[in-house]
Amino acid sequence: MLAADKLYLEGYFSRGVTRLKFKEFQLHHLNLTTVSTQASVLAGFGFAALVKFHTHEVTHPFLLFGFYTCTMLQLAANILCIATTTMLSVCGTSLSMRGPDGSIVRSVDAIYSLRRHVFGLFWLGIAATLGTGIFYCWIIFDAVHAIGSSAILLLTLVLLVRW
Repeated sequence: MLAADKLYLEGYFSRGVTRLKFKEFQLHHLNLTTVSTQASVLAGFGFAALVKFHTHEVTHPFLLFGFYTCTMLQLAANILCIATTTMLSVCGTSLSMRGPDGSIVRSVDAIYSLRRHVFGLFWLGIAATLGTGIFYCWIIFDAVHAIGSSAILLLTLVLLVRW
């Protein structure tokens, strides 16, 4: 009788842990999906910047180098963010649902440990997008307008880092 009660309590506790971890898994999955969607939008902006951008005949090479470097960095960071979040969602779901006992705990812990990497890529993509905008302002506008536009974009970056 005592052994049966012990098994019942272990099963009840295990079911509670699994339910809690499943809720945590759903939260991480939703967060990853949201980040991936936003990274896709930013990657589209970067691709459009490469395709639609036309320079003036007299453009300083430093400005062009900065523009193209920030655009490529933005594309790379956002594509890596998309790929990482997709693999975490697909592999994490597969591991948690099809793996051996306790695999949902391993899956949630793995996703949680890699979330900083994903968020780092996402924020790098945002910063590079703002950098692309700053260089674009200096290529397209005259100095007065470029200073004002760059100040707004730099203020945006500062506020994002501060928040």
